[in-house]
Amino acid sequence: MLSDQDMSSAIVWLPHGRSWRVVNREVFAKLCLPRYFGHKNHSSFVRIVNAWGFRRITRGPDRDSYFHEVSASNK
Repeated sequence: MLSDQDMSSAIVWLPHGRSWRVVNREVFAKLCLPRYFGHKNHSSFVRIVNAWGFRRITRGPDRDSYFHEVSASNK
């Protein structure tokens, strides 16, 4: 999903490549979630990524992005 250029208006890697952020929740729910998860529920998506071990950053310049200890972009 993050490597799909069609989704770049909704979800992106942050420049440092260690976390990602949903930049447009409405577009993300309409386009990304149905294509990759079969539903449009953002809360369900958050529960899924939390179960996979992703954690939301709550402070600083990366606020509201998600990271995983073994996840990174190919930058």
